Amino acid sequence: MSIFKKQMLALVVAAVLVFGMVPMCLAAGQVIKAVSAWPKTVYEVQNFMKFLEIAKQNVAAKAPGQLEIKYLGGPEVIPNSEQVEALRNGLVDMVFTTSGYYVSVLPVMDGLNLTTLTAGQEREKGINDFLNKLHNQKVNAHYLGRLGIGLPFMLFLNKKIEKADDLQGLKIRCSPTHIAFLKAMGAQPIVIPPPDVHTAIERGVVDGIIWVAGLIRDWGWHEVLKYRVEPGFYMGNNDILVNKDAWDKLPANLQKILQDSEIEAEKIAEARAADHLAKENAIMEKGGMKVIQLEGAEAKKLIDTAYNALWNVVIEKSGDDGRKLREMISN
Repeated sequence: MSIFKKQMLALVVAAVLVFGMVPMCLAAGQVIKAVSAWPKTVYEVQNFMKFLEIAKQNVAAKAPGQLEIKYLGGPEVIPNSEQVEALRNGLVDMVFTTSGYYVSVLPVMDGLNLTTLTAGQEREKGINDFLNKLHNQKVNAHYLGRLGIGLPFMLFLNKKIEKADDLQGLKIRCSPTHIAFLKAMGAQPIVIPPPDVHTAIERGVVDGIIWVAGLIRDWGWHEVLKYRVEPGFYMGNNDILVNKDAWDKLPANLQKILQDSEIEAEKIAEARAADHLAKENAIMEKGGMKVIQLEGAEAKKLIDTAYNALWNVVIEKSGDDGRKLREMISN
């Protein structure tokens, strides 16, 4: 082989090596900064930590070195009510939160609290695609999905009630999602950040709270509450959102890894919730919490008021989007 041919061959090999490595170099070392609405020790965030663990394993197996999700912390890093705005502006790349913290910008998400579908069923029915388009437009976010925890919201009180109308005049800590329902019942809704709830209950600032059933021991609130009201209503709705700009920069293989990891994590979250509520209720009742069981017409009044009030708000604030979501969930 002539010297010229050898030089040409060397150049070709070098070009193949360089240009063949470009996609890997561009994808390598990408970092996603993530925060959660609550501390990592609470039940909900443990589901998110499982997602992060699964994603890390999947990246190591299928795209080693190409992606890292760096968990920065919870509300001590960014207050939970400000996290989605931080995501929109690109200060963080991923948020695990509840829709109640950003319904002011995307009110249709309150309707997801009224679903009776699993997270997988919602994806199959096209609900996730529908919600993703809205998140793209309104929040500059990609809707990865929800870690459906399968646990309803419930009322926890320090004042005994006999019927639904006894809620009139009571001061109840809630999230924005529950305001319309409480007002319809004649109660006084009070929005207080979770870290301040214990003190508010102790000092009588509130007569009770609405929170996801089975999760109040994470915060120690069972120590200062006397009653749990059955039945529950709504469903806890915790979402994983990714900044749209950050998502669009990811190559397709990394997007697929994140989506597959979320699907795997949501199944684990649903299975984990299956017996959690019964165990938690038994522990709290053993500790002295009493159950107020509304039945028949009283139970129906509580549930109907809750659902009608929230759907009215969703449709009033989001119009056709709310009506479409209601139709998709109902069918």
